[in-house]
Amino acid sequence: MKHLHLLMIAILLGLFIYQCYSAMPPKQPVKRPVKIFTHITYALVILSGGWMLMQLMSVNAPVQWVFAKIVLLLAAISASIKAFSPTATPAQTKTGIFIATVAYIGILTLAVVKPDNFF
Repeated sequence: MKHLHLLMIAILLGLFIYQCYSAMPPKQPVKRPVKIFTHITYALVILSGGWMLMQLMSVNAPVQWVFAKIVLLLAAISASIKAFSPTATPAQTKTGIFIATVAYIGILTLAVVKPDNFF
């Protein structure tokens, strides 16, 4: 499950970068299959992450950092929705991309560091 999760994360970050380039001026609409594939990838990341979280909780491993990753993922998804909206202004697009990028960097940092006592 870990390999599926890592593969989906790599694909998700690639799709995010592609959408960032498409959203910058001159703004080009993202094709429908890319949007559908992005939704499927988000779903697979969440499902595989939830499966691994259940396995960690069954052995009483410290998982506070996982909950921080969940909050950051929700922030990244929310910012991406606003940034890649067809009605978003250029300022909203840039701000949304910045917030989502910071959230993804935070997620990757937490995934590598895995602090034992986050709170």
